[in-house]
Amino acid sequence: MSNAFEPKVAVVGATGAVGNQIVELIAARAFPHSDLKLFAASAGSSGTLEAGDDEYLIEQFEEPGDLAHYDVAFLAVPEDPALEIINAHPGPLLIDLSSCSRAPTDAIVSPGVTSRARVAALRGRKLYATPNPVAHALALCLGAIGPVASAAATAMQGASARGRQMIARTVDQTTDLLAARLALEEDDTQRAFNAFARETERAIAGRIAEQARAMLSWPAASLSVQLAAIPLLHGTMLAVNVREPAQGWIDALRTAPGILMVEESEPLSVIDAIGQEAIIVRAEHHASGAEIMCAFDNARIAALGALWIAETFALDSPAGN
Repeated sequence: MSNAFEPKVAVVGATGAVGNQIVELIAARAFPHSDLKLFAASAGSSGTLEAGDDEYLIEQFEEPGDLAHYDVAFLAVPEDPALEIINAHPGPLLIDLSSCSRAPTDAIVSPGVTSRARVAALRGRKLYATPNPVAHALALCLGAIGPVASAAATAMQGASARGRQMIARTVDQTTDLLAARLALEEDDTQRAFNAFARETERAIAGRIAEQARAMLSWPAASLSVQLAAIPLLHGTMLAVNVREPAQGWIDALRTAPGILMVEESEPLSVIDAIGQEAIIVRAEHHASGAEIMCAFDNARIAALGALWIAETFALDSPAGN
């Protein structure tokens, strides 16, 4: 990148599953910046973090005013603290990663999905949001295929979709269960060796469908999404069934940006997707229509989308100009 402007960048939630990925990508993609400040969103998470050849001090985030001197701020935190920062209008261009479970807004953008015309129309704003990684993958696949009469999707999410604390809780529960000493708190859900779809998962599934529809350039006549939590630490599997896809849909998927196709005979594994920057896809045509299986690293995909927003909207000129 040859842009003369090098923004001052802050990452709130740098110690989390997605925040850590953002810091890694800033180093790996040589994102230009004159200053990089890392904030821990939870108490006791301060320390240092290595990214590339550099080591950064992580400080405790206290209030939205901590961001006043920065040009770009990544909000890799849950919904409530993210909304508190957004509503305070602290000054920098804000990239909200907490919007994955909220209703879609016109601030939601995603690489390979948001059109160039839409990008041009949204320039100059102070707030952009990433979609749920499942909504991104779904919109990426359906957008490549083109208008369809109906589609149904089932997503199976690991613990990383709910952050680093959920990863740690799943590990602890697994250890305790194997040692025959698992004791759950009241109203707690067993994640170890379990799969479930509570009201929380059903609500998020509805938001995913809304976000995918909002990002598509054509309205899906019928799009349903189901979501289940599975005993996996990292990654997501997504199964999509499409009725009556247009001819050439497999070739359209193969050439779509952000998608890495594997052949029908090749195995599809979440483990192989961890650390990948693409959605790994296997597609088959059946009499009932198209069957698409996707595997991806949801934390990596969320971080990539956030960095794409910064590269697309923050590097032309200082925020607010």
